[in-house]
Amino acid sequence: MRNKSFFYKSYIKRLIIRFIVLLFVICLYFFYPQTFSVVKDYNFFKEFSPLHVIWLIWMLDMLLQLINFTNYWPLGSQKLMKHRYIKPVNMIDKKEIKKIMKSLNKGSLLVAIIWLSVATIVDILYLSHLISFEIIIIISTFFYLCDVICIVVWCPFRNLLMHNKCCTTCRIYNWDHAMMFIPLIVIPGIFTYSLLFTSLIILLVWELSVLKHPERFIEKTNDALKCKNCKDKLCGKSIN
Repeated sequence: MRNKSFFYKSYIKRLIIRFIVLLFVICLYFFYPQTFSVVKDYNFFKEFSPLHVIWLIWMLDMLLQLINFTNYWPLGSQKLMKHRYIKPVNMIDKKEIKKIMKSLNKGSLLVAIIWLSVATIVDILYLSHLISFEIIIIISTFFYLCDVICIVVWCPFRNLLMHNKCCTTCRIYNWDHAMMFIPLIVIPGIFTYSLLFTSLIILLVWELSVLKHPERFIEKTNDALKCKNCKDKLCGKSIN
């Protein structure tokens, strides 16, 4: 019998849950705008808000990704780990690895430039008083949804910028939370800075791993990333 993989099914569920979270935050904005007060400064500790629950969900999500040895995350996120690496029989030389990595880095740099431009535009709109800090929280929540859309529906980064085969081989898989929370930098507060700081730690760990062990991130130098060894099947293809 052929079924969708466990991870593919789990990400479909995450897509639904994240859509509900986005609707929930939008409803708070229209009907209970006062709940957003906990976002700024030290108001995080002054009173309880439903946004504390959203903060907890995001923080736990990041801590699980940072620990990275649980079954919660697929290979695409865990390929930086030594125990997920399978060295091929015919290993290419360091010069070829460097050449491949240079190409991958070009694609990721392009993504970084575009995404930082998007975040900068959002922050300029806020600093120009054209949007409120509540809207930035909604935008970050929308990015939270888009992260899963990129995995199970369509990914502009993969198809238009980096042209990697699938999520498992993605050079920027663990950039997701940093991309979500970078716009929060203009909103000083425990809520915002704790999320941004944690996401940047995850990004730093990822990039240091790429620098130290590039062979773990390349399909030619890591057999675990090959289709025949993939059990995650985030591409949505059926498996036995």
